[in-house]
Amino acid sequence: MTTSGRRSVVLALVGLRCSGKTTVGRALAERTGADFVDLDQVVASRTGLRSAGEVIEACGLERFRDLEEQALNDVLASAARPLVLSTGGGVVVRAASRERLGQGATVAWLRAPLALLRQRMAADHGTSRPRITAGDEDEFISLERERAPLLEALADEVVEVEGRDTRELAAHLDGLWRG
Repeated sequence: MTTSGRRSVVLALVGLRCSGKTTVGRALAERTGADFVDLDQVVASRTGLRSAGEVIEACGLERFRDLEEQALNDVLASAARPLVLSTGGGVVVRAASRERLGQGATVAWLRAPLALLRQRMAADHGTSRPRITAGDEDEFISLERERAPLLEALADEVVEVEGRDTRELAAHLDGLWRG
């Protein structure tokens, strides 16, 4: 599944928020018997808060990125058996995190069109997802403009999400990851 021919014990799912990283990651881990880690949950649990959104609200975005980078390093360093890692949507913002992912994982970008992301966000009641960008521009447009080139450069594989259900995506990723 990699352009370099490298296989990793870790498959990291990256993409914008609401692209399905956690849902697909859990399904893939269940399908393959791999462990599953949600990086946002690791960060939240280390701070005693319930969600990444609460951490951002309590600590600020920069401190959250510090905590996220440390959690990523720890998870990748301790992975000894197959692991599916659902990353936060902004993990690619920091060069050090991109470098660590590139070295320690096979990376799949779950790419979804903005309309689908907006639809999922609207349906995502009860979660704490704070705004990441400022201004009047639609947040998804701003985030895609900033992050798509980073995701493209990092990804070993780009997986289109639209028109595919969770099981289909998990099966596709399984075939790519385990061959």
